[in-house]
Amino acid sequence: MLGAGIWGAGKLTYHPPSEDLRAQGEVWLTDFRPLQAKHIDMELFLEQRDAFTLQEWRNLLLTSMGYNPNWYHLEDEQMLLLGRLLPIVHNRVNIIELAPKGTGKSFLYSNLSRYARLLSGGKTTAAALFYNLATNEPGLLTLYDLLAFDEAKAISFDNPGEVIGVLKDYLESGRYTRGRQLATASAGVAILGNIEIAADGKPINRVLFRELPEFLQETAFIARFHALLPGWEIRKFSPNSEATGIGLKADFFGEVLHRMRDLAVHGEFVQRKLKIRGSDDIRDVTAVQRVATAYLKLLFPSLKLTDEEFHRYCVNPALRLRQMVCDQLAAMDAEYPTVRLEASVLGTNH
Repeated sequence: MLGAGIWGAGKLTYHPPSEDLRAQGEVWLTDFRPLQAKHIDMELFLEQRDAFTLQEWRNLLLTSMGYNPNWYHLEDEQMLLLGRLLPIVHNRVNIIELAPKGTGKSFLYSNLSRYARLLSGGKTTAAALFYNLATNEPGLLTLYDLLAFDEAKAISFDNPGEVIGVLKDYLESGRYTRGRQLATASAGVAILGNIEIAADGKPINRVLFRELPEFLQETAFIARFHALLPGWEIRKFSPNSEATGIGLKADFFGEVLHRMRDLAVHGEFVQRKLKIRGSDDIRDVTAVQRVATAYLKLLFPSLKLTDEEFHRYCVNPALRLRQMVCDQLAAMDAEYPTVRLEASVLGTNH
């Protein structure tokens, strides 16, 4: 604990100073209970995936996230819920989720992993996000696997031009500069926003970003996000939504997702097997590859799957979520053409 730190629950007691009024009191750690899974056998975890059917494994993941798979029983709905894990399980996956209130958008990020940081509305500074030039301390992007901005309508920045400019550079390249400080990071960025839904369950506005702050309506900013999750297709959170079955402990599951980020074999598999068509924009290709890789890590971490399974459960969801970004860009800005993303899987079954 003293050498590298560990996540747990402790008891702090304050000991007042002695009779010397110039002395300072002391805070003692008098009790500590570790909550972090200290030793993770990733090989065993990958091997044990093969003992489950795909549906059993998906149910286990959902239960470990805190959701009841018997309530969210539709396959498309389950895949969208798993989509909230994409920026946690794979490096530099950036997502936007738009939905009505009550769908549990922020529930996962505030309860699952100590490597995810949820910022709930309010004003955020460039120093906090990127680098504090006064104290020479790195910002949140370098400290976490995921930075999630909740309540998008309430997000504001002390210097919007600087923050958005630096953030666009980071979303594109994984690097940014503030002052003389050059930093690299692997954190994903998630923006969670509430939108109005019509009686038929669909968004009122064809352009989904019209209800959000002005910076979230800039197409150059939106284009840097790999996926748009249609959260209005997920039922509102209720007592029936909460997991009641057996799942993985949050500290263990969060640690596994964190370590999965460093595995390169899944990305290599996707680049070797996937051929993307329908767009000449490298951002579209990168987005589909990253999202497909993240789904692959979640559903088939041992890489034992058929080409048909890869296409259905990894490629198709990635195409759909990126297509939603492309459709919004085309609706908002004439410089973005209408595209129809497609893909084929190369090679034989694995």
